[in-house]
Amino acid sequence: RTGWLQVLLLAQFELVIAMMVWEAFSSFLLCLVLQVSAQITVLTPANLANSLPGGRGVIKGSTSTFGAPYYGEAILGRVIWEESNGKAHCTDQDYDVALPDAGVAGYINIVMVRRGVCSVAQKVRVAEAKGAHAVIIVDREDSMFTADDMDSIIVKGDGYSDAIKIPSILVPKLEGGQLIDSAKKVDDIVVELRWDIPTNHVVEIDMWISSASEASQEFLKEFAPKRKILNEVVTFRPHYHVFSLAEDDPSIYHDLCTDTTGKFCTEDPDGPGEVTGRDVLEEDVRQLCIHEQSKIVRAALDDFRKERGTVVYAEKFWDYIVRFASDCTLDAENENNRFGSKCAESTMNKVGIDTDLVRQCVLRTSSEKLMQQSQDTAWSPDAIRINGWRYKGMLHADLVTNVVCSGFVTKPKECLALEVKRNPVLILEKEGITVLNFFLGIAVVVAVLTCGLCLYRRVTVRTMYSNIREEVMLEVQSQMGNYAKMNGEA
Repeated sequence: RTGWLQVLLLAQFELVIAMMVWEAFSSFLLCLVLQVSAQITVLTPANLANSLPGGRGVIKGSTSTFGAPYYGEAILGRVIWEESNGKAHCTDQDYDVALPDAGVAGYINIVMVRRGVCSVAQKVRVAEAKGAHAVIIVDREDSMFTADDMDSIIVKGDGYSDAIKIPSILVPKLEGGQLIDSAKKVDDIVVELRWDIPTNHVVEIDMWISSASEASQEFLKEFAPKRKILNEVVTFRPHYHVFSLAEDDPSIYHDLCTDTTGKFCTEDPDGPGEVTGRDVLEEDVRQLCIHEQSKIVRAALDDFRKERGTVVYAEKFWDYIVRFASDCTLDAENENNRFGSKCAESTMNKVGIDTDLVRQCVLRTSSEKLMQQSQDTAWSPDAIRINGWRYKGMLHADLVTNVVCSGFVTKPKECLALEVKRNPVLILEKEGITVLNFFLGIAVVVAVLTCGLCLYRRVTVRTMYSNIREEVMLEVQSQMGNYAKMNGEA
């Protein structure tokens, strides 16, 4: 019996080692795929395409984390270069862009600028206002980055880049310099922009969120119905933003952490408000427990034989997320409707979740789950990874769904009803007031106030003239009366 046990343990050990080796090998293959996927291909002129490294017109770049790339699509566009007048393409007055007609021959307008002086987001913002549908940012001439570094570079926004709708790509100074030199000589540089992602039979989504982040919660609310449709072909794994602070950091005494050790902390979502970082960490663990307890395997046995991979879906988790985001807000005056355990338990009851099981899970596994989340860090608090690949772009449900549907080896029928085809010439719509509408509204208000002031002035002047006229008449009548009295006395 002991011998058989040793054989069984040895077999299990060998199986674990084999799985680890296969996982490492798969990751290596995935890295190769990520490295060789091109983003820009020069189509014309031919001499420019042939002169680029490799001779195939391919330029590797790093996509900005803001804007809306066209994942899974090939977009053709004309490259436009305009010299800066001393402000490094950072202001509206720095350069003018002579744009061809939008959408002529299916080409979009791709404005090219140099990196430096101001943020990349500011340059893209200016180019977008000038009619660009995409932007190529050529790296600084003194930069040490090469094409091989592009995969590891993260081009972030500047805190005001949420309104930017167009995609932008940073390219190395060598290849970008060749683009600029060619653009100075010829007017017609046509390139293909392509954003390819690794494909799989089952798409895996990893998302880093915070239970108190309005942006991530709003995204999850919009994405939930799409996730439900994709429940048999997509696996979703939530991760939560957790970090550590030194024990002597005074921030740990402001309820950012679970205790004064500073081991598990997160941001305070409302500053001096009622909700603390400790409350957020508790809710993060609660949501992890709900996801863990409600997820079920959706793939059939035949799918496993076809090596499709495991598909899990946590329906109650998504029901809870949608309801919690609506019912338990940060600024609610009533504790029953405010972000916290009281509102959370009420929400669980509404969607049919066993509160006792979740409560026990939180008490039993809180430290373990927070430790795992603190080690599972990402490049951003609201990062998304699809098939192990770093998603870059707006946190927009339709856009992310398009990317997910581009990640299948064979596109499933579910995607036919979900994919939203985009027109590169049109700006991606987003809820909220546009800049144009804002200024139009201001103009209307100013016009109404001006008209009101003019009418008020006219009425005031008329009233003043009428009062003066009456006073003059009264004075004249008074003087005439005095004159008549003097004549009578005489």
